[in-house]
Amino acid sequence: MYGRWALLSTLLLLLCGCISHNAVQPVVTCQISTVSYRFVGDAGTAFRYDGRTWSVPKSGWIELIASKRTTEYQVDGRSLPLDVWPRDQFGTRTVPLPARKQEIANE
Repeated sequence: MYGRWALLSTLLLLLCGCISHNAVQPVVTCQISTVSYRFVGDAGTAFRYDGRTWSVPKSGWIELIASKRTTEYQVDGRSLPLDVWPRDQFGTRTVPLPARKQEIANE
């Protein structure tokens, strides 16, 4: 009889030890702060990012995976910082591009 109580007591202590209300919950963190950049502008607007030239499609935006080594983009001959734009909950920064310069026909 004492053997069953001893076994039951041991199991109860083990079970209670595994279920602790003071257990520290793991904190999940991602080492990537900016996942991608969404460049938004007029269709056909050209810009450079990560050593390549890109052009905005008809949709008015193009999203590119973030490169760790790239901190700037180039548009109209100027280098501009990328990380000044707010980041959304998914790690995407929306970068507005300047409006395309309209070509004026000589009259």
